[in-house]
Amino acid sequence: MKAARPKAAAPIDQTGSTGTTTTTPASQASPPAEAAPQDEPPAERAEPAAERAKKAKAASAAASSWVAKSGKQTASWTATTSRSAAANVRSWRPDQVRRNLVTLAVIGTLVGTASAVGLFGGPEIRNSDLLGPGLSFVSPSLFSLYLWALIALGMVGYAVHQWLPSQLESPRHRRLGWVVIASLLLNLGLALSIQADLYVFSLVLHALLLGMLLVSLRWLNRWSAATRLEGALVDVPLGLFLGWIGFTALSHTAAVLALNDVTWLTDDGFVWTMVGLGVVVIAGSAICSMDRGRIAVALAVVWGMGWIIVERLIGEPQSLPVAAITALAVFLILISAGSRRHRVDHSYRRALRARQTANLPPIDLADDDEDDDEYYEDERPRRRTLKRNE
Repeated sequence: MKAARPKAAAPIDQTGSTGTTTTTPASQASPPAEAAPQDEPPAERAEPAAERAKKAKAASAAASSWVAKSGKQTASWTATTSRSAAANVRSWRPDQVRRNLVTLAVIGTLVGTASAVGLFGGPEIRNSDLLGPGLSFVSPSLFSLYLWALIALGMVGYAVHQWLPSQLESPRHRRLGWVVIASLLLNLGLALSIQADLYVFSLVLHALLLGMLLVSLRWLNRWSAATRLEGALVDVPLGLFLGWIGFTALSHTAAVLALNDVTWLTDDGFVWTMVGLGVVVIAGSAICSMDRGRIAVALAVVWGMGWIIVERLIGEPQSLPVAAITALAVFLILISAGSRRHRVDHSYRRALRARQTANLPPIDLADDDEDDDEYYEDERPRRRTLKRNE
């Protein structure tokens, strides 16, 4: 059999530009042109969008997780800080807080005093119409205000004493501390109200301040000073403070009434002067007769009354009867405080002498026992030593 011969490719007709037709074999035909690219199918376009959405979702989840974690950490830190602060506040000892507040109040009082005397500029309190020495018969000289410098110095001593380690839990300071804070703040408000010419309001503050200092006197009497140092740094400053505020209550009231032209029952200023001085003498004598005798209270009142006497003798309005009555009031207050101190000291000496002689054997005048004579001879030096120690 003969092998089959492959068929020749069919010729391709080509027509030239002249209109003739030429035949070109298929093997010599030019290769077909490449097919134009077609648009990607929708499935292929959706794949990148899905990947982008997935990445965005993952990023959002990571951000949400970070925010949640950060928020939890912040909340935990805030809660921890709050608990620590609350625990720190609860750990504060009331006695420590009181001592700090007393110190701040004393510092504020010193600053207020400096401002009142014009150290920082502005009006001076001594130039106020309320403190004029000629407003009434009981208005003292402006020199009486210098006592406040001694009171302020005494309050510094009080603040120092309450910081002593032995006074941290002292029941006396626990009661007095808060009263002292309130008194110093009221006194500061009183000075500022006088500078601002708020006279009626200052009178209200004066009454509140006097009441607060009377409360302090109650605690001073309930717990007496244990040492002379405590008496000098606690009782003396508060006694001067009380005596000065008690005295100025009279002159302050009279000045406010005079500035507002208030008269009651009579226009005679001498009559009201006698009434006011009588009230001060009775109240001052009662206060000075407490405990062992409040000498500091008496001295503060006497200081103010002494400047009334000076002003009525050489100032305006002059009044010899008012000066004489005021001098009598000074004498009565000093006698009240001094007699109380004398009675208390005398009772103390008698009690001490009784304790010293309680163990001595009775004296037998009919017995000439030499042993008793020797005993009393030995006791005499010891009794003289005890007497010197008193």
